[in-house]
Amino acid sequence: MQTLAHIANWIFLQRLVFLFVVIVIIIIIIIIIIIIIIIIIIIIISIIIISIIIIIIIIIIIIIITTILTILTFILLLLLLLLIIIIIIIIIVIM
Repeated sequence: MQTLAHIANWIFLQRLVFLFVVIVIIIIIIIIIIIIIIIIIIIIISIIIISIIIIIIIIIIIIIITTILTILTFILLLLLLLLIIIIIIIIIVIM
């Protein structure tokens, strides 16, 4: 009778250990999945932030280039006006 009780206890203990191992494995798998999801989210957020920074840099470069071109255009127009005035003065002096 005691042997049957020992066998029953042993089987119960084996099932308990198996259940514990299964639960631990499931918890480890869930933790790994959560870590992978967090890493993917961090990568996506970093890609978005880098894209936004690149877009802002491109916009700033475009603004600087257009400003420089506008200033150069204004200077060229002033030079053209100066040339016209000089030509008019030369024509007046010659006549």
